[in-house]
Amino acid sequence: MAFESTPHSTEYLASAYALHGADTAMSRDDYRASCNDDVESLRLQASRLEHLLQVMPAGVIVIDGKGIVRQANEQAKALLGEPLEEEVWRRIITRSFKPRADDGHEVSLVDGRRVKLSITPLENEPGQLIVITDLTETRQLQARVSHMQRLSSLGKMVASLAHQIRTPLSAAMLYASNLTRKGLGQEAQEQFANKLTDRLKELESQVNDMLLFAKSGEEQVVSNITLSELLTSVEGSAQTMTVQAHQTLGFSGFEQEVSITGNLTALQGALLNLIHNASQVTPKGELVAVDASVSGNRLNIAVTDKGPGVPEGLKHKIFEPFFTTKNNGTGLGLAVVKSVVNAHNGTLSVFNTPEGGACFSVSLPCKASTQSSHTLTHVA
Repeated sequence: MAFESTPHSTEYLASAYALHGADTAMSRDDYRASCNDDVESLRLQASRLEHLLQVMPAGVIVIDGKGIVRQANEQAKALLGEPLEEEVWRRIITRSFKPRADDGHEVSLVDGRRVKLSITPLENEPGQLIVITDLTETRQLQARVSHMQRLSSLGKMVASLAHQIRTPLSAAMLYASNLTRKGLGQEAQEQFANKLTDRLKELESQVNDMLLFAKSGEEQVVSNITLSELLTSVEGSAQTMTVQAHQTLGFSGFEQEVSITGNLTALQGALLNLIHNASQVTPKGELVAVDASVSGNRLNIAVTDKGPGVPEGLKHKIFEPFFTTKNNGTGLGLAVVKSVVNAHNGTLSVFNTPEGGACFSVSLPCKASTQSSHTLTHVA
């Protein structure tokens, strides 16, 4: 049956078409409005993120898959200088960074500032996000706090030294006055001279402890030190100590080709301090052993004596400043050693050996040495 057009049907179709057109127009308007809202929301979000990026106290750099800097905030520009954006990251490293031997987990810039780098891969695209945190002021504040703590400790030390120095100084003055007596025999002169020398050495030791403790928290010049260089720096003085005490001094393990990053003078003083302590408690004719070993990336140096050992209750106290079990001494020797070891990212421990005596063990980070070393295992 053919469709017959009537006035009513035509009017109905026209009305329906008009309604459909109106609905479509409204849908388009709603869609446009919704899209505009979404675009505005994204724009505001991007603006907030950009503002957040610029006000962050850390430097932020975005690098694409080709190593080109695509975005950098103001703090990054302040730290690394301009230009940054559209520059090759490797060139910026060469231009703005100046690594030092003691950087560790931090990196130094050409202007001396210390920063920490955190690198994270970008999501859904090749590239990296680098966050640069300026630690310069933090390190300076830590240094000031450490300095104030040392000053406080030095105040205590002055009071301790006033008492400790009085006795050997009075004895030294007495021996010196005896040397001026008329008719004093050669043997008596030598006796008084030796005693005077001993008292002066005691004074020197106490003053050296004070100076080492005062300097132990200061920043030191560092370099790569081979194990053989460390041995050479302590061997002569250590032999003098033990020869005078009629003991045997043995070094072993120092032929290993590893190096450490640190201050040779500070490490030398710390190791000699341990050897001196070992010599003081070791009987005549016995061995003071200094053994080096490497485990992974750690160098372990153990100084073992033949003394009575360290009582269990004192193993933690002996590293505290001014604590001493000796009749003479400042109680600073082991405190200085611990401070030096800590400054080199190392650890210091003590335990009693089954054979009797104590073993003080220093553990330091090390790496393979590029310098050759000859065999240095021997007994002095």
